[in-house]
Amino acid sequence: MNEACDLYLRPTKVRSSSSNWNNIFVFFLFSFILIFLNDDFSFTNKSTEKAISLSCLHTGNFKPLTRENLRAELDAKQVICADQAFAQILIESGNLKSYLSTHANNLLGMRFPFKRQTSAIGIYLPESDTIILGNQKDLKKYRSKNNYAVYENWEECVKDYKLWQDECFKLSERYVKFLGTYYAEDTQYAEKIQKMVK
Repeated sequence: MNEACDLYLRPTKVRSSSSNWNNIFVFFLFSFILIFLNDDFSFTNKSTEKAISLSCLHTGNFKPLTRENLRAELDAKQVICADQAFAQILIESGNLKSYLSTHANNLLGMRFPFKRQTSAIGIYLPESDTIILGNQKDLKKYRSKNNYAVYENWEECVKDYKLWQDECFKLSERYVKFLGTYYAEDTQYAEKIQKMVK
């Protein structure tokens, strides 16, 4: 701007010390956003609840799922009405080949149990095709979503089915009730049996 200056009307470089700081700020802001977009940090306890892909579930040594091994496992676990349970499993699992049985080791379409004892290790959410490992307390927030139980292997599914039977189908109670209703004329018969058993 000064006519007396040798560089009058020539282009000059203007250095701004703040431009370097702007670049550094943009870099850190981008890094911060990238880190938080990769993890939603919604889990309260990441050590017990973990989302995994379906292919990661099949690890460890266990018996292969065959009709013979399944039938033997039903007998070993003393599943009630083993013949009928075997047929039920074949129907529910598409002859042991359904997506749920091969990816989540769930042979029966069992839902994740939030109250009773279980051998399930996680929950499968079909809408997002995701398995989330955790215990009943951690997975409670998924109760309202469509879900299925996930097992470490198919034998654990059979074990859980037996746990479900024991919880929901009290065979001895049903038998005593049957005796009181159809076998004996004594109206106190079922109560007498129950007292003697205790």
